[in-house]
This record gives sequence, structure tokens and C-alpha cells, in this order.
Amino acid sequence: MFSSIPRSLICCSTAIGPNRALAFALTKCPVFLDQCRNYHEVTGNIICPNMVRGIDHLRDPRLNKGLAFTLEERQALGIHGLLAAKFKSQEEQLDICRISIDRYEDNLNKYLYLVELQDRNEKLFFRLLSENVEKYLPIVYTPTVGLACQRFGLIYRRPRGLFITINDKGHIFNILKNWPEPDVRAVVFTDGERILGLGDLGAYGMGIPVGKLSLYTALAGIKPHQCLPITLDVGTDNQDLLEDPLYIGLRQKRVRGKEYDEFIDEFMEACVQRYGQNTLLQFEDFALGNAGRLLAKYRNKYCTFNDDIQGTASVAVAGLMAAVRVTKRKLSENIYLFLGAGSAANGIANLTVAAMVADGLTEKQAQERVYMFDIDGLLSTRREGGVPPHAKAFGKDIEPEKDFEKCVAKIKPSCLIGCSTVGGAFTPNVLKQMAQNIERPVVFALSNPTSKAECTAQDAYDYTEGRCIFASGSPFPPVHYDGKEFHPGQGNNSYIFPGVALGVIATATHHIPETMFLTAARTLANYVSESDLAIGRIYPSLAEVKEVSLAIAIEVAKMAYDEGLASVYPEPKNLGKHVENQMYNYNYESSMPVVWDWKPEEKFNVRPIQPVPKNI
Repeated sequence: MFSSIPRSLICCSTAIGPNRALAFALTKCPVFLDQCRNYHEVTGNIICPNMVRGIDHLRDPRLNKGLAFTLEERQALGIHGLLAAKFKSQEEQLDICRISIDRYEDNLNKYLYLVELQDRNEKLFFRLLSENVEKYLPIVYTPTVGLACQRFGLIYRRPRGLFITINDKGHIFNILKNWPEPDVRAVVFTDGERILGLGDLGAYGMGIPVGKLSLYTALAGIKPHQCLPITLDVGTDNQDLLEDPLYIGLRQKRVRGKEYDEFIDEFMEACVQRYGQNTLLQFEDFALGNAGRLLAKYRNKYCTFNDDIQGTASVAVAGLMAAVRVTKRKLSENIYLFLGAGSAANGIANLTVAAMVADGLTEKQAQERVYMFDIDGLLSTRREGGVPPHAKAFGKDIEPEKDFEKCVAKIKPSCLIGCSTVGGAFTPNVLKQMAQNIERPVVFALSNPTSKAECTAQDAYDYTEGRCIFASGSPFPPVHYDGKEFHPGQGNNSYIFPGVALGVIATATHHIPETMFLTAARTLANYVSESDLAIGRIYPSLAEVKEVSLAIAIEVAKMAYDEGLASVYPEPKNLGKHVENQMYNYNYESSMPVVWDWKPEEKFNVRPIQPVPKNI
């Protein structure tokens, strides 16, 4: 009932976007084309809050404002008397929320408070999160969301998103029709097989798409009604969950092979059939065996990306680019050693290669500077079993080695990047060796959650004599070494995926090339200030993430038009303003209908009404 009206009614440009013939005709009519460019900038409230009255108005989180309803609104909407007499501003409500959250010592309880707030008052939740990113991001996303997923059966309250099971194969489109919002622009979906560094959590993985889309809105202003979290439940191989009485998913082993692939095919097709070809479909926390191959299969058919591969790669490469200003070494002059050779490591390695190619190397020369070490040791073509197919480009014709410390000493990397989900894998000896290898070693411990990080920030500084450039996937507190305070950078994907998504949605981009994530990485790296670098941080403060997201969105939008990927046509005159106009308003808006006066009618000598003749 409260969904957006069809796009074709509010923005003629998107309605004509897919019509290439009409688009060509517009180019032949400059006057009309110029008028069309301005239609992109039309804004307005497309929700009609006065259509719901009484207690139902207070029960709808998109409409509820609590005690912030004015007296006029309370009387007009039939909610007068249902609220206490006091009138509070949104700012006062925010203060109460902060005090309420601070009462809890346990992060999971803080998470539950924020979930309840989102279910009760959407604008208040998103404004609280957007204005306190540094404080609440670790609560609504990593690392707390990992614990929330593990306890999902216990904390599950109100439905949020869709659960589509393998038993629904053949009926996925019908399930999508059950979702009440027709104007979905972004779908984040998981099959729950590799949730953060926690492994197979099955249907408990729903916390990840829900949390991710909360950040779409809080950090990039993507409207919440345009976001849809989905869990694809194909079973779980986690025996503990299969025996867990609280488990909410299918109690069966995971479906794999042909049936699984057909299920994913049907899901992708159903999404674009329901919501349009330009709907953003984001893969989230798929296991290594599926993540890379599904991305390769669909990336040129749909508007899709995998945040674990491409988002992680983009934020890591942004950190490497920012580190160049400290080390004074070009990206193409470094030697990179990855601990872990999964989807995240391969994503980072491939984008790093692309960045080195932009520095002037050939692809082969760039790949030669990247080494990987997995559970079976160094990726060597001579080792038993060879190199896994997904990492062929980084296999080396050298002697096999299963001792990681020896590899660090032998290869002498200048950049050590952890994607292993093995907590403490960067031992003191490994870190000391990095300090011997080069004056300013780069150490990235990117595994999530915090318990899976390859080393702590304190260890990294302690064992490299305070000379390392450190970043992690989960947040670490400030570090003290030799009388100095360092603020470790968090290589959080939240710097990247909200901005990329906003730029893609604002331009109705139909495909997302790898170079778009390189553009995002450069934009993020350029936001790192000299004062950030001075305190050991190679990412801007999380307090700036909204600014960064908008900057990335605008650059992504420019690239979409430059490469002919955008479907919103013609290109808006002011692309930055067009992107901003797509963003969610976190502040309360009037719940009263918009009223206006008409000009007085002209006076005419109106004839008296005549009787109707009987023969008519």
C-alpha cells in the first residue's frame, strides 16, 4: 500500500531508458532532450502516510514517529490519545536511544535493541546509525553480526526479508511476489555456507544480508523499501545446526551439483522478471566452491557483484594505494604474499594485478609479484595436487613449502595479506621477519570476526618495531608503541559496497565491470588525509564514510555513462545532484497530506439549469 508509485510515472527518463529507439530519437531533438535531462532532478515524497489511520499508523515502522507526531498530525491520523501528551523532537529521541543502548554492556543486547528500533521506527534507526557510524557499525555489522548469526534461532523475532528453500524450486517467482514492495532495486542474498569466518550457518546466515542492507541505507542513503534481503536455504552440512532444536532452516544436508545450479539460475531469472533487468543482485558469503564460478557465470548477464570477492578486493587495494604515500614504493614495486587462497584472496590479488598493470606492468609481470599460501602450503606447480583451478594465475614454478614462516623469509614480501580465517596465524616470528624484509612492511589481517584475525594490531606494531603499516578486517582499539599512539585502519567493505550500489542504482547500470571497483578503490584512497597517515591509518575515519560513499557513487555513475553501462537516459545535466536526489531522507517528514490553494475562478454569466427534455 505504501510502495513507490511506478517509476514511469515519476521519472520519464527511466521509463524511456530501455527504449533505445526513442533514446536515439531524443538525440535528434535537442530542445526536448535538454528538458528531459532536468526530469532526473525532480524529488518528492512518494509515500502517502495519511492513507493509514489509527493504531496501524503507529505499527508501521516506515510511518511511526513516536512522540514526534505533532498535535495536528495526531488528530488528523486518529492517533490522538494513543500517545502520551509530551511532544518530542527527533533529536530528543536520538538522545534517549543513545542512553538506552549505553545501558547494555553486552554487544549482542545492543544489537537486539537496534533491531527492535528498526522494527519500530525506521527513520530514527537509520538516522542514529548514520550519525554514529564509528560507534554502532561494529554492532550492526562485523564483528557483532557474526555472534547474532550464531544465535539467530534464539533472537529471531519479526520477519525481515525472504527465505526461499530448495523445496520451492519451480515457484521462486511466486515467492518474490509475496514481498510487499514492488520497487526493489537491490537484492542481497546468501546461501549461508560461509558466513564471515564462521563457516556454514545455513539459514542463520540471514543476519548478513539484513545487516548489509541496513548499511546500504545508513551509509549511502539507498531507500530501505528498495532493499530486499534473501536467504537461499539449500540445507546445511553443519551437524551442530542439524541437531539444534532452535534451528529455523531446512534440516537436511546441503544440496549441490546440478540441482543447486538450476535453483540459482531460477532465482536470478525470477529476480529480473519481478524487479527488472537492472536490479542489483549482490552475492554474499558463498563458499569458495561457488563464489568465484557463480560470479564468472552471471557477471555479464546480470547487474551483479560479489562483495566478498570484489568489495574486499577494492577496500584492500585502496589501503595498498594509500600505503604508497608512506612507503614511497609504487604498487608495482612490491612483493605480495597472501595467507589464504580463497575467494577473498583471489579477488584482492586480481584487482592488485589490475592496479599494477595501470602502473605499467604487463599482466604476467604483475602476477609474478603475487604469491599465495593455502592449507597445503605455497602455491607451487610442483606440489602434490598442483595449484587449485581458481588460483592458477598465481601458481609458481618453485620448490613447494609448507612452513609459512620459511616462505616469509624466502620470498621476502613487502606486503603480507591475511585472508585465512586462522586467528594468530601471523606469529611473532612472521612479523619479525617482515620487519627484516623491508623498512616499512605492510601487514593486513583481514579475516573476520576479530577472533579470526591473523594478528592483533598491538602484535603487529610490537613485533615490527612500530614500523608496519597495519589494517584489519575487524576494528581494533588504538595501539601504543614507544610513546606513540597509532590508530589501526579497518579495511571494512562498508567503505566500498554502499557507494558502488548507490552509483549503480542511480544510473540503472546493467553490468558491473571489475574496473568499477578499481575506480572505487582510487576514490577511497584519495580520501585518506595526511593526518590519517600520521597516526597509522590508511583509511579515512569511519565518521567520513557517508561522504566517501557519495564520492564513490558519483565516480561510479560517471564511469557508467562513460562506458555505456547506464540505462537512465539522457545523462542528467548535474550527475552529482542526480545521485544525491536518490538518497533517503533520515529526518522526519510531515505526516499531513500536502495541500495547496487554487487561484480564484473567473466570473462568467452562467445560465440557469434548464429542465431535462422528456425525450432525452
